Amino acid sequence: MTCIYRIGSLLAILILMTHTGCRKDKVPVLTTLEVTNITTTSAISGGNIADEGSGSIIEKGVCWSLNDNPVTGDNKTSEGGGAASFYSTMDGLTDGTSYFVRAYATNNSGTGYGKSISFTTSDPAKKEAEMIQNYLNNNPTLAFKLKSSGLYYLDVIIGTGAAPLTHDTAYVKYVGKFLDGTVFDSNSNTNPLVFPVNEGFLIAGLEEGILYMKEGGKALFLIPSTLAYGSDGYYIIPGFTPLLYEVDLLKVKTGAR
Repeated sequence: MTCIYRIGSLLAILILMTHTGCRKDKVPVLTTLEVTNITTTSAISGGNIADEGSGSIIEKGVCWSLNDNPVTGDNKTSEGGGAASFYSTMDGLTDGTSYFVRAYATNNSGTGYGKSISFTTSDPAKKEAEMIQNYLNNNPTLAFKLKSSGLYYLDVIIGTGAAPLTHDTAYVKYVGKFLDGTVFDSNSNTNPLVFPVNEGFLIAGLEEGILYMKEGGKALFLIPSTLAYGSDGYYIIPGFTPLLYEVDLLKVKTGAR
């Protein structure tokens, strides 16, 4: 009888030790949330925690890198402890770059990870090129000519007067629009813009486009950001924004030629 009790007690201890050992080594179990709000330099992901494991979660967040299955030794965020689901913002990313991200959660037994998800930050230059192509596709009757500089030029009315040359004085009416048709600048109801031709007083796309016109003409210029306000933008014009100008060349005052 004593032997039976000893065997029973020993078995109970072994079961308890095994159960305790399993609990001791159990890290959190969680899933990685879909990546959203992707911009050129940031994105949002997060995690759903299914099981805290063998102890309370002391830190959680997302980690990311250029390689698959990132770890907390790479870039990471920290959203504190607890078992609640969470979202987290990744900052300082590089535009047009592919990354891998996964959620993590840490308890006293270690760190558990969700599934690794890949995403690519926005490429503003590529997005701009797509905007221009979409505009051209949606306006097939506008037979723009693509110049070597990247300027898209279209004569609406061919003028019959003098063609402006560098250092001449041009008198111009214009309407500046975004490709969605929103007007951001215009002098159509005010005095003409008067400026010396091709001397850098205007953005490069306008300077170039004027040289293709003749006095009395009207033209459309589709100007990529490389010939306008570049990657930085200006005032209400964001970086990497193509512009559409409708230009009337009212008068050309010739200089010394």
